[in-house]
Amino acid sequence: MDDLNVEKILGVVAAADFVGRSDEMETLIRFARGENGGGKQKFSGFALSSAPALGASELLRQIYDRLSADESAGGTAPVYFALKKSDETARQAAARFAQTFLRQTIDFHRRRSSSSNANFLNDAFAAPNSNEIVEQVSGERAFITNCLSVPLFFAAANKEENADFFVMFDDLHEVDFLIDGALFLEELKEIYGRARENVRFVFAGHRRFLFGAVKSGGGAAQNLETLELKPFDFAHAGRLAENLAEKYAVETGEQTRDLIAVQTAGNPLFIENLFGAAHERKTNFDSFRRVQQIYADEIFGGGIAKFYDAILAKITTSPEIQRNVVGLLYDALTVENEKAPLESWKARSGFATDEEFYRAARLLNTYEIVRLSSNLIEATNENEILTDYIKVRFRLETSNEPRALVVGETMSEFLKRAPQTMARFYRKSSSIGLRGLLSAFACQKIPAALLDYSVFADQLKGVSEKEILKRLAAVADTEKIDLPQIIYTAHAEAFYPPISQLVERERAAVAVGFNECKYTDDEQTVWIAAEIDSKLEAAGEVAEFWCDRLEMVALVCNFLEYKIWLVAPEGFSPDALETLRQRNAIGSSRRQAELLANFLSIENDKPDEKTRADEFEIVVPVGEDGELIAAHALEEIARRHSFTPKAINQIKTALVEACINAAEHSLSPDGKIYQKFTVEKDKIIITIANRGLRLADKKAVEITPENGRRGWGLKLMRTLMDEVKFEQVDDGTRISMVKNK
Repeated sequence: MDDLNVEKILGVVAAADFVGRSDEMETLIRFARGENGGGKQKFSGFALSSAPALGASELLRQIYDRLSADESAGGTAPVYFALKKSDETARQAAARFAQTFLRQTIDFHRRRSSSSNANFLNDAFAAPNSNEIVEQVSGERAFITNCLSVPLFFAAANKEENADFFVMFDDLHEVDFLIDGALFLEELKEIYGRARENVRFVFAGHRRFLFGAVKSGGGAAQNLETLELKPFDFAHAGRLAENLAEKYAVETGEQTRDLIAVQTAGNPLFIENLFGAAHERKTNFDSFRRVQQIYADEIFGGGIAKFYDAILAKITTSPEIQRNVVGLLYDALTVENEKAPLESWKARSGFATDEEFYRAARLLNTYEIVRLSSNLIEATNENEILTDYIKVRFRLETSNEPRALVVGETMSEFLKRAPQTMARFYRKSSSIGLRGLLSAFACQKIPAALLDYSVFADQLKGVSEKEILKRLAAVADTEKIDLPQIIYTAHAEAFYPPISQLVERERAAVAVGFNECKYTDDEQTVWIAAEIDSKLEAAGEVAEFWCDRLEMVALVCNFLEYKIWLVAPEGFSPDALETLRQRNAIGSSRRQAELLANFLSIENDKPDEKTRADEFEIVVPVGEDGELIAAHALEEIARRHSFTPKAINQIKTALVEACINAAEHSLSPDGKIYQKFTVEKDKIIITIANRGLRLADKKAVEITPENGRRGWGLKLMRTLMDEVKFEQVDDGTRISMVKNK
């Protein structure tokens, strides 16, 4: 069955609309089916961890639907069970699991018509343990054990039928709300630590809970593979926004789509909240102002506010204590902005007992509202949405400010912040990734030209890439320098927060390690690196300014032996290089850093080649020789990217033909032809689109050159280009043409 046409059983989202988790889904489905590259599984189960609201539950429900739709003989029977606070006790949760297992397993086999499945159902109803297993047991622990063991019993009883089960335990962090929840978790780990190959499982929940409670101890914890769900990256968040825009009929531009993707930090729940709210208010996302208005509504009482309200309600139902907690969070985010002793929070929180406070602190940590370390607590200040929620709630409930004042000032702040948010994102996207680059240092020998700009400028500046690679490969080992062994890296602001006022988080890093792979005090070293801005070669005063700032990091952190590394777009001037030499610093150009990353075979968290391709867009009017203007622009683009004169002429001719076809057959209502030219490493992709009649709805007419302007049509286009295809659109026609180098 086509995965996109899978019937919805447990899934909330249609299979075709579920985006961004294809790799994780493929990993878990292969595991569920017992596939592991042709070999046996090396682990008994997965721990699926994620931050709150990243869609782990929907991923598991989608997997359930796909496995249920598997029509292969036998098949793996999926079981999905989510803990709920309403279970109240471990006994009730265990009993509900046994019932859920039986119901879902029977439903799975009823969908199959083979005699073996009929025998399985007969055995299931006839086997005494299907009824007696949860009733004829004395003792709380024994009851829980037997309920949770039902899949193992069924797999053993139906061994000859090759009964396979894939059991998904979701929301395990909810055990904190169950009476005897610790017993439930202990038994779960113990039982599934004994699971055999025909009972595979997933433990899913909030990552901080799983790390502390599930992956520690014995039983299944000793043989769990971790799979962590991360927020959607920019591309997947944008795709989700496009899908939701269509689902909710909300018009969205590229700029507003990108703002939503960045501002929500790729959180699928919050993205859907925004589009759902826009649909309810009959608002389109056609400007930053519209987006921020809906976002403000969400913060002041919409879905985002309800999400955080629900978390605080789980911690305490007391309005007074909730206000105290919000006040503590507000102070931590805006005034103190540093770690505080747990005792100080306990004194101000208002909880009646120490037990209640420490439980609340643990839950705040699980839901990533705060971060606990030893006896210290700090707010999660990198979560901008949480910060907005806390500020608004504090001003309304604690400071008792007029709502109109808070709304007006908050809206103004959000709108001012929007372009700044995108500017930070653009700079982040263009950064080299110094932290990742430093983490790859492992005592390798490298040509000095990869690191020292003075050597690069003397030997390789102005040389073609092919020649650079050739010369670097020819450098003898005796002429190479040694990199340190880096054992730990972090963004510089983690060591010295004030540095964030000068440079974006991703553009400065600190790396701790050893010279020459000798782990002694004498060889310990720290590299402090920053990517700086300069239109030309950085001047001496620029180099001195940044050396002063990075030396402050070393001074505050008491680094005795350190090396400063600056990376500027165009390298450094001679006087800057002299300044760097005197300060025991190294200067590199961006090109050197990129070559170094390639030399070390680093897979940076960067867009792939296709995403980074050069893209050009042009809109021309129908008629009036608009296609000739487009052809001239395309010629310049193709020449710039080293296409041959013959290929350029073929591309231009095909473009003109496509434009003429669009002009003569579309009956375009806006009289425009939209063109996009995408240049990748080895090809150029030309997309021609117009509104009006769809060429797919009418017989394609081959045009003959009866008068001067008319083209030869599709046949000629296919002859000239390496690939020509029509893309599915609802209105008009879109043609994609590819020409390889």
